[in-house]
Amino acid sequence: MAEEKIVVDVLTLDSVQCAACGYMMESMAAMPEEVQALIEYKEHSIKNKAGIGKFMELKGKVLPSIAIEGDIVFPSIIPQYEELIDEMVKRTKNPEIVEKLKAARETGFQFDKLGENLDKAGAGKNTRSDS
Repeated sequence: MAEEKIVVDVLTLDSVQCAACGYMMESMAAMPEEVQALIEYKEHSIKNKAGIGKFMELKGKVLPSIAIEGDIVFPSIIPQYEELIDEMVKRTKNPEIVEKLKAARETGFQFDKLGENLDKAGAGKNTRSDS
């Protein structure tokens, strides 16, 4: 059985051309490996039909926004690491994941691996159709 993961949706205009959108993706991509193993996150750009659909489904109002388990938690607010962890803890019902997140809470963002993490996250790869 696949391990349960926390679903995080990042609603953007385009993480390559919009600085704030890029920062939102960076906040997810810079999570330490122990947190990344517990989450599944994806960028949804409103530059394509699927992204518009996700924006409507989540009842988005502003860009960029982060939704955790279907709840928009950070509307146009780039979160601090601890805020992200705290909101994930609030939204998971799995006590094992809660404990792992709490243990990782003091680790902080790993900005030294940012390029590698953004590439792994696919930041900007699903936002443009002309290249």
